[in-house]
Amino acid sequence: MDAPAPPPDLEASQDPRRALRGLLGAVLEALRTRLDLAAVELEIHLRALLRMLVCAAGAVVCALLGLAFGVTAIVMAMWNTHRMLALLGGFVVFVGLAVLFGYLGMRTLRLQPGVLEGSLEQLQEDTRRAQGPAP
Repeated sequence: MDAPAPPPDLEASQDPRRALRGLLGAVLEALRTRLDLAAVELEIHLRALLRMLVCAAGAVVCALLGLAFGVTAIVMAMWNTHRMLALLGGFVVFVGLAVLFGYLGMRTLRLQPGVLEGSLEQLQEDTRRAQGPAP
């Protein structure tokens, strides 16, 4: 069974500044919650956009690689010396570039700060200030 709620603090109800601080703190906390929710939603949309861009870039890269290896196949068919060296050289260059760009992309995503992180920190500071010093 739940215990009955304690009676309201008479001192707090008589001090309008304290009540106003409490109200302002509650409003800022509600605003912070809404901003947290907006940040999560924005991050979901940004990740979907990033996924789409990566897929589009992958499609372009695959098309260009197909063209490059098609040209290489033509060169191999007409060239009697060092065909395999040319094919392996192209393979190593493209795989090396893919690894480099993959590393750079992952590093960029890892080092990127959270969405609205600065705004949320400021709201938390405003909430702390509005609540006043701890009793």
